[in-house]
Amino acid sequence: MQTTSPFGPGYADAIARKDPIAYMAALDELRMRKLGPQMAYCFKNEYYNAKMREAGIADPRDIRTIDEFRALPAFLTKALHRESQAQSLEKYGHPFGMHLCAPVEDVIHVAGTSGTTGLPTFYLFTRKDLELTYLTIGRVFEMIGLRRGDSILQLFGLSIWVAGTTMVQAAEAYGARPIPLGAEAGVTKALQYIEACRPRVLFATPSMVSHLIARAPEQLGRPLNTMGIEVILVGGEPGMAIPAYRRRLQEGTGAKVFDSSSGAWTNATVECGGPDHQGLHYMAEDYCFRYDLVDPETRKPLPLVDGQVGEAIHTGLEYEAAPALRYATGDILKLNVGECPHCGRFGSRFHFVGRADDLMNIAGVKVYPTAIKEVVETFSPDISGQMQIVLDRPLPSVTPPVRMTIEAASALSESSWDDLARKIEAKVHLLLKVRLKAQIVPAGSLATSNLKTKLVHVLPGQEAKA
Repeated sequence: MQTTSPFGPGYADAIARKDPIAYMAALDELRMRKLGPQMAYCFKNEYYNAKMREAGIADPRDIRTIDEFRALPAFLTKALHRESQAQSLEKYGHPFGMHLCAPVEDVIHVAGTSGTTGLPTFYLFTRKDLELTYLTIGRVFEMIGLRRGDSILQLFGLSIWVAGTTMVQAAEAYGARPIPLGAEAGVTKALQYIEACRPRVLFATPSMVSHLIARAPEQLGRPLNTMGIEVILVGGEPGMAIPAYRRRLQEGTGAKVFDSSSGAWTNATVECGGPDHQGLHYMAEDYCFRYDLVDPETRKPLPLVDGQVGEAIHTGLEYEAAPALRYATGDILKLNVGECPHCGRFGSRFHFVGRADDLMNIAGVKVYPTAIKEVVETFSPDISGQMQIVLDRPLPSVTPPVRMTIEAASALSESSWDDLARKIEAKVHLLLKVRLKAQIVPAGSLATSNLKTKLVHVLPGQEAKA
């Protein structure tokens, strides 16, 4: 595994001069040095060989510039990923995909999705992949102030997610002491462990943290923010950039709360834990090209400059097992290049805007669900923070008004609910030009999850209808 810095001489100079153009040029030079061998490696694989030849590549050495690479089509999507896995199961007797480039016996670690709607989407690791994952996630740990010997209560789902067992192993490799309880144990058990183990650090979804805050006074006899938790690493859900939601978690825990997105194909990002969300810092630009942004409609590459918004194409630069090579993630990101206003770190960051397949077309107005959530969150503390957009058919087309169920705060009188609903509807219409029908319900009414809480709910029986 590489231990010396792979960045060229222009990289440090660009950071010293705080020059975004020179910084991105240095990254492009690094990416091309690594993309040559990586594309040659993937070209030996039958899946990627076919995809490259379809794109007119007879020899991967013909791709000589970053612009030529970025002009290529996506070679994988989530749908193609699942299709590749089904084909390999039928042809080779394993579900790890036709795009598995390493020998299957070299795959020593498996993570993925929960597979609630079918076969899980697998992420595979060779020994090298796993060591690079520990290295890059270790940079996240360093950013949040994790220390050797720290007790970490791991409350991300332990099922098969990268944030589960993979994250536990990365924390062990870092020298910390993860306690792998997992979200599956539930809030009651989690609070018991917090009281018994007194962890300095929590790993959890924002939803889980919110549940812990709400339940601690009753179960522990005192608020969660008196339990000595200093650092919380959250991820897996949107919303941490919403000021009211962020403040609720920070004040309710008494901890520095860091949003993150890490793990698959040596991706590692984390924000710097300030009072406001300044974007997720890229911590592994020497090992993955995470923000190769394209127009989600035309699929054409977009200039990678400060403020650019587009769909992210992901490529692992040194991955062995089943690499992401031009993987269309469906994530709509806003790129920032420059100095972070909070921590002063110079480099690249991103804000999560939404999912390409979550975009709602409401009578011609295109809005991401997270934008509506952001407006509704401004009514804190009159709301609990739990809310759900209810649709009678799958996205993208939505007939107005958009129905939304919102939990009131437990202290808010029921006589105020109608007035609150009308105020929410008016503010959403003013800011987003979208008609909303808000229904206020008592705190605790909405079904919640300790894993990932979905903002959009399609009524049963409608999910499969196009």
